[in-house]
Amino acid sequence: MTAITHVYNYTVRCPHYKDPEHPVTWLNHIEMNQSCEIALNRITKWHELSGNKSFETSKFVVRRAENEDAYFSMQSDRLKNDGHALVTFKIFLDECCDDAAPEEIMQHLIEDYQQRLAKLEQA
Repeated sequence: MTAITHVYNYTVRCPHYKDPEHPVTWLNHIEMNQSCEIALNRITKWHELSGNKSFETSKFVVRRAENEDAYFSMQSDRLKNDGHALVTFKIFLDECCDDAAPEEIMQHLIEDYQQRLAKLEQA
């Protein structure tokens, strides 16, 4: 039996401001942390409030929350040397993000996550 050795939590929020000098987009509002506590809180919450399946992309099932304007997904991956990675994704969308596509956001986040895994495998 192996332990979870790497944790990645991604959060995307819609921008709620206007900046004429810079493009305002969800790409500027991606947070990533490696907190086990956040991952466990998300898993516990999503187990109880599982939402509805919205779509699948790159072997990730993405669900839409019932009680908030949010999408979420999680997955674990086996790493070499008996390691495991756990990843959680949460995307907050609201009326400010009418042009944001959850599928596009998830694909972007998954690509970043896969790049991180590839670096771990090379180490």
